[in-house]
Amino acid sequence: MADSVSPNPHIPDQGLRRYTVRFGGRCQGVGFRFTSADIANHLHLAGWVKNEDDGSVSMELQGSAENCQRFFAQLQRAYSRLPWSFTVEDIDPIDPIPEDNVFHIRY
Repeated sequence: MADSVSPNPHIPDQGLRRYTVRFGGRCQGVGFRFTSADIANHLHLAGWVKNEDDGSVSMELQGSAENCQRFFAQLQRAYSRLPWSFTVEDIDPIDPIPEDNVFHIRY
């Protein structure tokens, strides 16, 4: 059964999940962070995304399990029409931060 989605993004969802994610492939210099933030904000997800010195991108993503799955599907769809691709190198669940309710880009 899918977790319920909180109708108000500022009220923590009881099915709150948080993941740490590392992306590889071509994910820097192609608008990846801005696209990720746009999708995450549209889905009322929280967390952050950041370019790393080794060319990878790190992210923490928080929300309902259903919206987190939607995030990855929409991100893949956004890049499917482009001549380059990214990969999900690692994804691990971590403890949610209930007071975190905004997704932002870290520099």
